[in-house]
Amino acid sequence: MCQIPKTQKAAVIESHTKPIEIKTISVPTPGPDDVLVKIEYTGVCHSDLHIAKNDWPMASKLPLVGGHEGAGRVVALGSNVKDFKIGDAVGVVCLHSACMNCEYCIQGRENVCPNQNLSGYSVDGTFQEYCVARASHVARSQRN
Repeated sequence: MCQIPKTQKAAVIESHTKPIEIKTISVPTPGPDDVLVKIEYTGVCHSDLHIAKNDWPMASKLPLVGGHEGAGRVVALGSNVKDFKIGDAVGVVCLHSACMNCEYCIQGRENVCPNQNLSGYSVDGTFQEYCVARASHVARSQRN
């Protein structure tokens, strides 16, 4: 079992006009429908650079921990999460969550949901040691 610390290191975007900084921040607590993932690996996508420079028409949240291509192990479960266990290997993907109620979600097209949240854009992403991810939207590894 993993001992979860209170703080962690993260790559934080405080401003779109300043460099990304490595900071000490609090380890997030998963909400009822979330898992907490200890990040073992993360990739840097060119879109991460566009987000940091505010190149897209929709503004990202600030401050922001970037990243949407991470993999690790589940270390904590939200109260509603029943189909994961501590230690499961998962991938944190770009689509953090979708409403699951609109016409697009009902059709299985969550990627165009107008109420979606994106990892490393509208919610903090994988450029941190521990990342909250929506259990319904993580990629489950076949190798646990």
